[in-house]
Amino acid sequence: MKSWQIFKIWGIPFKIHSYWFVILFLFSWSISNQINLSSGDIYNPKEAWIVGFLTSFFLLSSIISHEVLHTFVSLNQGVKIKKITFYFLGAILQIDKYCQTAIGNIKIAIVRPLSCFATAFILLFISNINSSQELIFLSIVSRVGILNLLLGFLNLLPIGSLDGGNLLKSIIWYFSGSKNKGRNFLNKVNLSLSFLVLIFGIICLFRFNFYYGFILSFLGLFGVNSSKSENQFFKIENILKFSKVSELKLKPLRKIEFDSNFSELNKLVKNKNDASDKYFFVTNNGRWTGFIDENILKNVSIKKWERHFVGDFKKSIDSFESVYSNDKLWKTIEKLEETNDGFILVLNAADIPLGIIDRSKIGNFIFNKLGFNLPLDIVNKFNYKNQYPLGIELPRIINLMKQKGDL
Repeated sequence: MKSWQIFKIWGIPFKIHSYWFVILFLFSWSISNQINLSSGDIYNPKEAWIVGFLTSFFLLSSIISHEVLHTFVSLNQGVKIKKITFYFLGAILQIDKYCQTAIGNIKIAIVRPLSCFATAFILLFISNINSSQELIFLSIVSRVGILNLLLGFLNLLPIGSLDGGNLLKSIIWYFSGSKNKGRNFLNKVNLSLSFLVLIFGIICLFRFNFYYGFILSFLGLFGVNSSKSENQFFKIENILKFSKVSELKLKPLRKIEFDSNFSELNKLVKNKNDASDKYFFVTNNGRWTGFIDENILKNVSIKKWERHFVGDFKKSIDSFESVYSNDKLWKTIEKLEETNDGFILVLNAADIPLGIIDRSKIGNFIFNKLGFNLPLDIVNKFNYKNQYPLGIELPRIINLMKQKGDL
């Protein structure tokens, strides 16, 4: 859906998504209903709607102002932000580079809750000392203040990507010196809290209120699944970061002698087991001399197949994109994505070819490391298409790791 730019500061566009207006309406409606039920003798329906709308508008506007301050601190800590789009009660930041220090992340995480508390203190102070008889004004000011106070406490909850979660993670990182320890500790806290919410929700579901019990159970289950997903994601990052090409099961090289003619090449092509294989590596008395693409058959007339030899059409092995067996897996994936067809040659320290890897080989290796053994028909399907199994986006994960300074 469409979003609109409301202003641009420090070269960063601040946008409002269509959902923002939906939340504005729902909040207005909810607050006006609450006023009608609790203070119907003070406000008429029109005044209730005015209070509801202005309270919602100023609350969402205060969230935007908090985000401006948060952006200022983030930029000063080395974060590169491409754009900010406001949804619901928060914003989604498109970040090109994250802060690389623990203390910097602590400053970034604490600024939004402090902004909420400061706004709440000022507004509640004004509403308490103001002697104005304008009940609508006082009601709006106090409600916005209270909602900012609640928003500040909500932001401090040590959950996921909330400021409280990032603050806890960064504090552990600061005192331990390890970003991974902070991340693991936060994930354990999230998992524990999610289990507590799930258990309480189940109890509430059968003993007290079905509606609230169902919501709590759903939130708890969602939190448990999110924690497990985060744990798997962390494992994938470690595999990419520390594994080497030598750990992969390579695809054997298909050999052909340099003096073989095109008829012999055609027989080998027809008898191949893997449809994705299209390269043959040319040998001469046991020495690797080059490679050819089986598609060369299409460029030569069948009548001339007996008279043409593969050695006359070979390309230098140096022109085949290659990596060494001791190279890191994440670097290999980056190089693989730069190729046209998604195949890369693996060499040993003496520059002797050992085999070929592609996306499916890398994907299967990672899934095996995670303890998942994919069915053979699924493996063959992705082998044929040369894709990462189950749509796992390894290049995006690597790019995100770079942005966070983990590579």
